Amino acid sequence: MSDRSSKVSDEAVSRPPASEAPPFLLTAVLAIGGVGIAFEIALVRIFSIAQWHHFAYMIISMALLGFAASGTALGLLRNRIIGREATLFRTGALMLPLSLVGCYELSQSIPFETLQLATQPRQVLHLFSLYAVLSVPFFLTSWCIALGFLLRPATVGRVYYANLLGSGLGAALVVAALFILPAHGMPYLLAAVASGVFLLAGRRLPEAEIVAETESPLSRLTAVRSPLIRETPGQIAGYSVRSQGALPEQIGMFFDGGSISPIHRFEGSVERFAFLDHVTSALPYRLVASPEVLVVGAGGGTEVLSALYHGAAAVTAVELDAGVAELVASLAPFAGGLYGRPDVELVTAEGRGFLASRKDETYDVIQISLLDAFTASSAGVYALSESYLYTTEAISLYLDRLTGEGVLSITRWLKTPPRDAIKLFATVVEACRLAGLEPAAHVAFIRSWNTATIVVSRATLDDPRVELVREFAESRGFDRVYHPGLDPAEVNRYTVLEGPVYYQSALRILSAGSESFFADYPFHVRPATDDRPYFFRFFRWRSLPTLVGSAGRDWVYYVEWGYLVLVATVAQAALASLLLVLLPLWLLLRRRPGAPSRGAVSCYFALLGLAYMFLEIAFIQKMMLFLSHPLYAVGVVLAAFLFFSGLGSLWADRHRRRQLRRVGTVVALLAVLSALYLVVLPSLFNAWAGWTASAKVVASLATLAPMAFLMGIPFPTGLQTVADRADVLVPWAWGVNGAASVVGATLATTVAVHAGFRVVVITALLCYGAALLPLRGLVTE
Repeated sequence: MSDRSSKVSDEAVSRPPASEAPPFLLTAVLAIGGVGIAFEIALVRIFSIAQWHHFAYMIISMALLGFAASGTALGLLRNRIIGREATLFRTGALMLPLSLVGCYELSQSIPFETLQLATQPRQVLHLFSLYAVLSVPFFLTSWCIALGFLLRPATVGRVYYANLLGSGLGAALVVAALFILPAHGMPYLLAAVASGVFLLAGRRLPEAEIVAETESPLSRLTAVRSPLIRETPGQIAGYSVRSQGALPEQIGMFFDGGSISPIHRFEGSVERFAFLDHVTSALPYRLVASPEVLVVGAGGGTEVLSALYHGAAAVTAVELDAGVAELVASLAPFAGGLYGRPDVELVTAEGRGFLASRKDETYDVIQISLLDAFTASSAGVYALSESYLYTTEAISLYLDRLTGEGVLSITRWLKTPPRDAIKLFATVVEACRLAGLEPAAHVAFIRSWNTATIVVSRATLDDPRVELVREFAESRGFDRVYHPGLDPAEVNRYTVLEGPVYYQSALRILSAGSESFFADYPFHVRPATDDRPYFFRFFRWRSLPTLVGSAGRDWVYYVEWGYLVLVATVAQAALASLLLVLLPLWLLLRRRPGAPSRGAVSCYFALLGLAYMFLEIAFIQKMMLFLSHPLYAVGVVLAAFLFFSGLGSLWADRHRRRQLRRVGTVVALLAVLSALYLVVLPSLFNAWAGWTASAKVVASLATLAPMAFLMGIPFPTGLQTVADRADVLVPWAWGVNGAASVVGATLATTVAVHAGFRVVVITALLCYGAALLPLRGLVTE
């Protein structure tokens, strides 16, 4: 044994001994880890109702802030808690269920509004309050786990394994539980408190009546009847209510209290739906007669009814949420059994995944129309929403599933200043080129005052078909933006803008100078790709001074709120980590003789925290394409990473004498695996597209297992080394790692938005590689 080892051992003997670990410690750590991660995933689901689903990264950051703060607290109180670890462990375990309910309830009273973040400074305080309140349960979770390390200092890896195993099981079980229980009931279940289920307030309308409700892990559906509900798929132009009849009565189907899809009174006759021939999304039915139609995002059935009105021979309606069919069926006397008709097939699936799995089926019309709420889309709250429906790869797939004369039709809400429809056009143009089509001869683009429809025909848009487009637009008062042979004098005639910006943009996108257009345009309108699937991200920092100068105080209405919240969250997470974790530890925690330097410990564990979170966030986002929904991706990836990282931690504990020298090998293997995943995953996703949901989950877990196993080795290896030499630095290492993870959760999303998933993965590997440099200092100093 070396002299340094003898000194550390002597120092350990001179201190008061830690209290005896409870016999149930590993089981308790396993259960606490499971409860913590289950609460985290439940909050992701709850926030998707209140603040849209892309706030998942913020919940992860909140959780990690609580973990980091607990490391700080234990580090500062280390001398005072010696001999009382078991008592404090039990106290934390007792307080945890109370905090789950109490903090959740308190968070519901904080009036945080995303859309007011830039206009009301107090919203920053509300956001910070949410962080502080919801971090408490995670603080207590981490408090207990870190105390577990102190109670079992000789077997840190086993405690860490129990934590990760429990967390992995918790991640899997909470998703399963959400099929049975509503999300807002999960905090009470997890806390084992028999209190009433907390109901989220829905949207209120005069004379409103909730006529049906259902809930699944994907969404909470509420059917509301009110005379004020009048939802249409955009501007209805050229339709006379007096001569053609009033619009049918509607029941509004609300998704998570946000987006609305109308359910129309349907009595068997489609004639009452003539108004659906007076919206831009009716254009494809001018180009194809008696089509077989695929409707992506069927919802309450508006586009299904439109297809039937236009003489569709058959309609396949694809809807991701199984609750939609259940709710519409419960309103059969009103909805008229729309989804039970022999010429309508309702399929519960994600649209892109469905088409990828049906390799031998083709359609005359593929209709994708207005899949998000107008108000939310206009406000830009979807800026961080990964949408694999609107990428170049997705549109190429749609084109491949068309018949020889088939038409793809995509309708989007318009934004001011123009950006959404322009980005869609750019994405369609790039997809046409990938599919071997000359976009200038196959694409038509029309707009009303609030919607734009772009159609892509597999066959060339020759003169007769172009004339059909012209007649439809002229008769309805829609502006033609682009089609083959369009005269510049014919654009910008009905909804008149200051200039023909849509037409001019379309010409530049189609030209050889498209790169200069993308570089010069004030918004980010480059085509979306699977590597950067943020279709709704338009914000550019260099355009902010122009927006402020031209719009004054109104500039806030022209930016993407989700992006601004991300930036605010990164800054806030970094500040909170510095003030609540790093600064107190640095000022108050004293280094002892023979202990590793705080610099080496800080660098090693901070780099590991960043690397782990970057890989975790990257694969959550990538798995959304395969698993079709953020909730499933979060649950599966967290379960895989935590469970198999736990196994890696256990393996490291059993081989700890040799494993420190093998961390470099682990990092090299991670680099090889990550590169392999980047190359192979798209092909695997395509090959597995037709698998059942359960098979996809198993495949995802098996795919991520090797990487997660390796990722579980560096942290406990380093932590065990620190514990052996100077366990006073264990809370410091834990806190630094947690602080880096807090920042990493949001920073990874920022990097993904700007540079893509490949860069996020590469950055993670660079962090792992850089961690090898301070690793030597943990042993030799």
